[in-house]
Amino acid sequence: MMISFQNVNEEKLRNIAKEFSKILFEGSVILLEGDLGAGKTTFVRYLVEALDGKIRDVTSPTFTIVNEYDARFHVYHIDLFRINEQEVEDLPIEYYLESDGACLIEWPNMLKSHMPDEFFMINFQFVDENLRNIVISSKGNLYDKVLLRGDFSVEK
Repeated sequence: MMISFQNVNEEKLRNIAKEFSKILFEGSVILLEGDLGAGKTTFVRYLVEALDGKIRDVTSPTFTIVNEYDARFHVYHIDLFRINEQEVEDLPIEYYLESDGACLIEWPNMLKSHMPDEFFMINFQFVDENLRNIVISSKGNLYDKVLLRGDFSVEK
């Protein structure tokens, strides 16, 4: 299952995050792909806001590796950009992936053997300084069904 959005500005990104938050469930895994500055952390900020968390608490976990946010359910925001394969092994990554919260992971290609069997994938691609193309996809029966339930008619 896949949903594509073209020429997404920041306001539309906020609306996509809001609609996406409605299909999340405790234990959701969301993998975030895209170049540096493509909007991954901005999306997480709006997602936490939509889950009734504090938007001002959301920062990039590039240096902390894992940030945790309280919202409707616990949100774990993980950034694997700066760490190597051994450091990924040293993280309690299974704890986050199997938690009752939502686990959002930037640079998921670093997961290697820890890649979950089922997840949502959100890919961010630059169009220009203010616009992105975004593709939300799912892998696994449960995630496919949940993504189908979403109403992503968020044109604004």
